[in-house]
Amino acid sequence: MTHRLLRWLPWLLSAALLVGVIRLVPINEVAAALRQLRPAEIAALMVANGVVLLAITARWALLLRGQGYDVPFTALFGYRLAVFGLSYFTPGPHVGGEPLQLLLVEREHGVPRSVALAAVALDKAIEFGVNFTLLLLGIAAVLRWRIVPADAARQVLGLVAALLAVPVLYVAATAAGRFPAARLAHRLAHAPLLRPLAARLSAATAVIEAGERQIGVFYQRAPVAFAAALGVTLIGWLALVGEFWLMIHFLGLDLTLPQLVTALTAARLSILLLLPAGLGALEMSQAMAFGALGLDPGVGIAAGLLIRARDTLLAGFGLWWGGRRLARGRVKRQVMSDE
Repeated sequence: MTHRLLRWLPWLLSAALLVGVIRLVPINEVAAALRQLRPAEIAALMVANGVVLLAITARWALLLRGQGYDVPFTALFGYRLAVFGLSYFTPGPHVGGEPLQLLLVEREHGVPRSVALAAVALDKAIEFGVNFTLLLLGIAAVLRWRIVPADAARQVLGLVAALLAVPVLYVAATAAGRFPAARLAHRLAHAPLLRPLAARLSAATAVIEAGERQIGVFYQRAPVAFAAALGVTLIGWLALVGEFWLMIHFLGLDLTLPQLVTALTAARLSILLLLPAGLGALEMSQAMAFGALGLDPGVGIAAGLLIRARDTLLAGFGLWWGGRRLARGRVKRQVMSDE
């Protein structure tokens, strides 16, 4: 009973947040804001989001190429969508699809597991490092502009700073030739409570250590690729900010810089909640942010729904495409085995 309740708890919390959003703003006001959108404006938003997707795919390609493996960009783009689809519907800050990310390049392109694991680990470290750094700057700016109560902003600032420490310390440790994730897996393998899983955890420890050893080699041999991966991540963020500003502009509001930073920071913070696809949290964050700014919360909710529709479509397509790719790979391997 308790296990079942815990499984449904994220969905119940999402439902409660959505009910709260509906009670805050009448649906007809949100619909009125959405009706302002024209096809050309939707196309412009799709182009801006396409730049974001190209940037994060380029980051992954650079991390693989820096280790000597040139996987076709179009294939990586499709894999990125498949991974996003799996992560999107997993409770948490867009994580959960990493095993699929590793599996696809290993199985479809013959990339060694240690190299694939190193690329995935660096990909997430850069993503989280840049995201949390910019979130930290956003919260600090909101605090300076006194848009929200100082005590609440300082608490969130401390939380994000603690989260930022994780990817930064991981990059520093692996660059120094240490294996933090492998050490953690080793300790878990010898934990009394996890004794039934000891054999699997021991095997995982060896794989993780090989991946982290490969990360150390990458830092030494391809520092330019690492810097380029950081650069394209920042380009992706610029495109994301531009897309968000355009979205609000098309919905009838022109945000000032403080308003833009506050609303976008609230949207990004909502992703950190352990809810499937951030359902309810994104919409509530925008309603509260726009209300705190003295703006129409209906526009904020409309923006949240646009982001939701975009991400759901991309995630659904990614899961469909990834499923087809894996099925085709299984058939191909079966044919080769029969021959």
